[in-house]
Amino acid sequence: MSPGRGSEDSPEPPGGRGPDRQGLIALAALGVLAFNFPLLAVWDTEATVFGLPLLPVALFAIWGALIAALAFASERRGHGAASPLLPAEPDEH
Repeated sequence: MSPGRGSEDSPEPPGGRGPDRQGLIALAALGVLAFNFPLLAVWDTEATVFGLPLLPVALFAIWGALIAALAFASERRGHGAASPLLPAEPDEH
């Protein structure tokens, strides 16, 4: 193992920034369950939402919710960290 790198068993990325691995795994598992047959069968009805069939509307809503949850999990973890893309603001004395 190279010096300066985190251990392979470390749950956090080096520097403590970014989403935690457990949260990403939980979101992936939730996505797999949400897009699997038993739960999709619930949405397969003759009902419509604003004239659109319920199944495609539900698919896009679930997909959007997963993206929003991933964005929230990613931003929440790195809230106090400085952005790597922006330079640090100089101290005004």
